[in-house]
Amino acid sequence: MAALFEAIIGEKLSAITFVLDYWQLQFDGPSINALTRLEVRADGQNARDGDDQFRNLICGQIGKIVGSVKLIEHQAFTIKFVDESTIIISLSLNDYRGPEGVVFYGPNLSPVAVI
Repeated sequence: MAALFEAIIGEKLSAITFVLDYWQLQFDGPSINALTRLEVRADGQNARDGDDQFRNLICGQIGKIVGSVKLIEHQAFTIKFVDESTIIISLSLNDYRGPEGVVFYGPNLSPVAVI
């Protein structure tokens, strides 16, 4: 399944949409709905959703190119950008709000992976 997520490698994070209780990360083609906790690490800072500077730090990732992705089941899905900043989507069962933690949509907007 991890190979499916590699479709965003080399893609630019073009938008982040804040929905009531989840986030949409839109790349040039594919997109990801993050339905659990998020953490951002960039510029020597670290913020988790709910933290005061979370919105500013995650929005600062818009326009960056994905360098790699890493999926560790029951732990995290990590998106690392070429500048070494990261967005980490928790896959810890304690952070799930429903049956899915991540939904990956292909370029045609149909879901291709659900974790």
